[in-house]
Amino acid sequence: MLLFGQFCFDSERLALYCGQREIALRPKVAQLLAYFVARPNELVKREAVLKDLWLHGEFREAALNQSITELRQALGDSAKRPLFIKTLPQQGYMWICDIKVTRCSRKRNRLLIGVALGVVLSLGSAAYMHSNSLFSYGQSQAQPQLIIHSMQNHTGVQAHAWWGYALEGVLRTRLQQDYQLLPKSRTPDYIDGVVKEAPQQFYLSLKPLQQRFLLQAELAGRRTEVIVEQLDDNFSDIAAQLIASLTDSSGFIADQPLLVNGLSDYYRGVQALTEYGPQLAKQYFEAALIHAPDHVPSRLELAQIAWLQGHIPEAKAHFSTIELSQTSQALRARYYLYLSTFEKALGEFEHAKHSGQLALTAAQKSQQIELIASAYQLIADIAWSTTQWQDYTHAMSAAYALIGSRSFAYSEAQRSFYLANPPAAGPQQKNTLNLAQSKEVLEAAVRYYRQTERQIDLARSLFAYGQNYLVPVSESEDSLLEALKIVSRSGDKYFQVQVLTYLGFYYIQLHRGDEALSYLNQVDINEAFTPAIEQLNVLKAMAYMDIGLTTDNHQPLQEAQRRLVRLLTNERTSEMTRANTKLLLAWVALKLGDVDNAESLTRTAFKAYKLSGLDDAVVYAKYTQMYIYLLRNEPNQALELIDFEQDKDAHLMLFYASVAAHMTQNDALLEQSKRMLGELQNSQLLLEQLGQFIQQPQRSAKLITELLDAPYSVYCQSKWILE
Repeated sequence: MLLFGQFCFDSERLALYCGQREIALRPKVAQLLAYFVARPNELVKREAVLKDLWLHGEFREAALNQSITELRQALGDSAKRPLFIKTLPQQGYMWICDIKVTRCSRKRNRLLIGVALGVVLSLGSAAYMHSNSLFSYGQSQAQPQLIIHSMQNHTGVQAHAWWGYALEGVLRTRLQQDYQLLPKSRTPDYIDGVVKEAPQQFYLSLKPLQQRFLLQAELAGRRTEVIVEQLDDNFSDIAAQLIASLTDSSGFIADQPLLVNGLSDYYRGVQALTEYGPQLAKQYFEAALIHAPDHVPSRLELAQIAWLQGHIPEAKAHFSTIELSQTSQALRARYYLYLSTFEKALGEFEHAKHSGQLALTAAQKSQQIELIASAYQLIADIAWSTTQWQDYTHAMSAAYALIGSRSFAYSEAQRSFYLANPPAAGPQQKNTLNLAQSKEVLEAAVRYYRQTERQIDLARSLFAYGQNYLVPVSESEDSLLEALKIVSRSGDKYFQVQVLTYLGFYYIQLHRGDEALSYLNQVDINEAFTPAIEQLNVLKAMAYMDIGLTTDNHQPLQEAQRRLVRLLTNERTSEMTRANTKLLLAWVALKLGDVDNAESLTRTAFKAYKLSGLDDAVVYAKYTQMYIYLLRNEPNQALELIDFEQDKDAHLMLFYASVAAHMTQNDALLEQSKRMLGELQNSQLLLEQLGQFIQQPQRSAKLITELLDAPYSVYCQSKWILE
């Protein structure tokens, strides 16, 4: 045993103790601790840690940061005032606490240090042998992963399903000390083989049996059956029987009472929330509070339901009356996750950021991977909304390190509003790998949820699937409309607003502005949700603009102009929306022939994008300015804007560069830009336009306007991505 501070570390079992209490650590965090204690007072470089503990993985840096944070929290350590792990900027880390070894012979002492060293190093000769044998042993001692599947209800009465939710909740609570529990949301991954290495799996099924019920359970090859006389609050005792039959765990947690009056109503609410939505679930949570007024989980769900249905004062009242002092870390994490999401929806980003950090801290203390990943995803969403790109990248990388491509499947899809909500990288540089992985995950999720009663999960999966740009248009449209149908009857008004808003954007991409307006005009939302209101106003202006651009009708263009100017004069409009609005106004001005005004607006938008750190999204303003230079017969100025390395994937940049090269009779540059454009997918139409332009004996602004695609012709990239 290694002693440091108030802690004791068993380097053979990779177990950390404080007094008589074992502190739960993820296997990788325990290995990291062993790595540090094997090198007291030595500089440990980040590169060395990554090499020894994270041999592979796209997000090794984020995984190391996450593990360092968890280890510090387990030790009660601080990066600013360290007692154990000191950060040396630009160098690495140092273990600074004295280490003692329990009474053993000197030879044994050396062996213990060698064990700690061996589990994390791959060395030569004798040390290498220690590494192999001891690492395997350490891994066998780590908590096995377990996923508890939803109970299969074969009773023929869907109302009985609540009991399965209750039973699963008790099982999760009692097994978390012996297993690394994975969330049900990952069930599709393992059923459809998206993830190769499946964890242990806990199956439950309930069948009628002569006015009683037969509960069948299976875990890792073990099977058992229990006769259930009636479906009431007996799920706690039933869980204990299952654990005793199927595992070597006692499943007992003394400080966590499980019997609460009205708990059956709470789990009926959980079932209703999952299968039907908040409208039905609300009455069950209210009933639970009648029996147990201090039941925090029920009140927390009511707080969430209230704001999702647009009742903001009611939501605030629920949040303010919740007392967290006696709650578990997991429940505390959920509280701050719900609160932060609510604050983000209100546009209160500083409050949301603070609550998100509290959610992350509590989630890390709970050691529940899904909660930690959810907190990182929420922090990433907030960073996105406030254009904090470094924070966004770090948070999403950390989420990816924990739950893989599922972290992108639902989050990345939400950020595809481009000009209404521009990406950190422009549409030409969208991460195709992430989209491909997300598409696979979402396809599996849709198939799985179609076979269950979990309609809300199905709607979320359909919504995200419909936003993935690798999904064919015919499929994505059906997916979005099906999601809208489900959510419209769920009572989740905020979710309905999200789907309606995206459908508006979706039809704008297809240049079907009238259909876009038909969905955008259905949006009914509380004015307090300022980010959603702002986005809705931008999209309505874009829809009118689309109608005007595709029909050459000036009236819709003028309506778009009025709406965009109204956004600029509203002092509450965010800086990013102001930049987008100015670029949209520039495009309207170009269509109306007001080139001077278009250039002024474009330059302003360009500066705003630069100031916000949207270096890749600047491409919108760059190719607009190039087009203006071409209209003015200033091709040399247009060529000064092109960076062939940075803009190698930007269709219009290469297209306008090719036109400018021809106008300056620079044949070498023309061939280079044509070749690069031809290497991009969906560039054939642009190459045909270029060929026609080259054949013209005279070049004028009128010819450029009539023959070449203008910047606004692809303002949602529909020509290249959706079709």
